[in-house]
Amino acid sequence: MEQFKGQYPLMFLAPVSLFIVDKLKIMERFYSQIAKIQQKMISLYGNRTALQHTRIYLAQLISIVLITIIGALLFTALAEGDMAIFVTGIFFAILLPYAMIKKLASQEKERKDKILLELPEVVNKLILLINAGETVQQALVRCVTTANDHNSPLIVELTDAVNKMVSNEPFHQVLNDLSKKCGIQEISIFTTTILLNYRKGGNDLILALRELSRDLWEKRKNISKTKGEEASSKLVFPLILIFVAVMIIVGYPAITIM
Repeated sequence: MEQFKGQYPLMFLAPVSLFIVDKLKIMERFYSQIAKIQQKMISLYGNRTALQHTRIYLAQLISIVLITIIGALLFTALAEGDMAIFVTGIFFAILLPYAMIKKLASQEKERKDKILLELPEVVNKLILLINAGETVQQALVRCVTTANDHNSPLIVELTDAVNKMVSNEPFHQVLNDLSKKCGIQEISIFTTTILLNYRKGGNDLILALRELSRDLWEKRKNISKTKGEEASSKLVFPLILIFVAVMIIVGYPAITIM
């Protein structure tokens, strides 16, 4: 559990929550629901640690519920049995885990969007390097070593793939693992395009990558446009609040004079 302390809050309750997970066999009883969470963990953290992350995440959900219910009982007792406080606590005990799961889904979506935004640039680099006479493997290594941000999701996955290639793992297996780990259709198309054409090399591979690049740039434009619209919509509510505040400040003196 030490390795997760920086990533998850409420780790002090993790032993109790994990005991509840194991004792009540939550992972077995709610397999279909937890499988969805585990799939997100695979996307975010990879196959190796996905199960551990899923268990810790479930522990976090249970910890939130425990704290909320204990807090509700405590405040209800202090308020001389006011059931409204207890009902409010139960409401938040349901709402907070739901909000946490929604946040996890948004983290997965954000990661996928970052990969899709960066993928067209990587494909363009590959085209240039292969045109210059490098093999696909050499071009992938160069893309990783010359990347501006080595912590970006796509470069992290490509770095892992390059390390496997250097360890003499079969190239087709490396690309299949990359596709599964990213869990994005566009990455699957990218890896399939390379696997179908890399042995031929030359114009066939370059033409296939150029066609893929055009589609990816179009998707990148759509993602950027969507993000811009989302940012604009988020500004609407604060602007309305500011407008109402200004109207109150301006109008209040006039109302008091009347």
